Amino acid sequence: MAHPLQTTRLDGAAGAEGLPPVLIVGASGFVGGHTLRHLRGLGWRVVGTRSRGSGPDLRAFDLARDRLRHMVDDLMGDAGRPAHVVICAAMAQPDLCFRERDLSYQVNVVGTIRLIEDAVALGARPLYMTSGFAYDGLAGYYADDEPRWPINEYGRHKVEVEEYCAVNQPGMLLYRLDKVMGDDPAENHMFSEWYRWHLEGKPIICIADQLFSPTHVGDVARAIRIGCERNLGGVYNIANPEFFTREELARQFFRILGKQARIICKTQEELNFVDLRPEKTYLDSSRFQRDAGFRFTSVRETIQTFIENMKRTP
Repeated sequence: MAHPLQTTRLDGAAGAEGLPPVLIVGASGFVGGHTLRHLRGLGWRVVGTRSRGSGPDLRAFDLARDRLRHMVDDLMGDAGRPAHVVICAAMAQPDLCFRERDLSYQVNVVGTIRLIEDAVALGARPLYMTSGFAYDGLAGYYADDEPRWPINEYGRHKVEVEEYCAVNQPGMLLYRLDKVMGDDPAENHMFSEWYRWHLEGKPIICIADQLFSPTHVGDVARAIRIGCERNLGGVYNIANPEFFTREELARQFFRILGKQARIICKTQEELNFVDLRPEKTYLDSSRFQRDAGFRFTSVRETIQTFIENMKRTP
């Protein structure tokens, strides 16, 4: 169905000392927000967007409607034209993508391709976040360049953009992510959700047989910075080399916390999912680790930091 994308290394690295302007589309989300804070903490000139709501720190930009080429000066302001456009925005909830097919396609495919084209026309280098949902999940441990075969609407959106980039934007950088987690109990992610359920006396419900690579959000932010600094190109898996079933990870999480939790596994049918999730989405990130000299944060380290942050939370 889908042809593999080749990964290439491009010449001409730009370091943080050059303060390249960066636009993060979708900075109100988990990955985009962490990336914005990471880059700003290192002195980069960064502008972030949100699709709706209000917030003095983020500019309004709707992928389904807006054009970067018409708004770039208003968006960027004194930061100047962006050297990099990091695309984190998406309708990412699989059932919502299925139920609202027209809108999700407009955001995830039409608007995203339009944004990539506008970024390139402005002389910026786009970086697109794709997903392990590009695969059917039958095998797992997918390499960067394996043929893709999505089984749900969200995965099909990601593959369509990947295929567009392969044909029309060769050398563009794409990062394929699996399950992203955090270590801050105050944020909304898998570990904080599990811990909240436990405090509320609820069971921890896990999708049966789901096998993934739980990857620290800070590692994704660092990988984005490295991609911009080194002007990397092609497709890279950005995923922790460790992988767990969701049930096993939940048991490890509460064991390290020293808590007893009731963990229940349910099939996708029992959970009444409208659109299927691939069961095995864990990825082989060895090429990125080698090319970038990158070390991923272990799950144990992430859980231990979660515990430390929990103790500091009033």
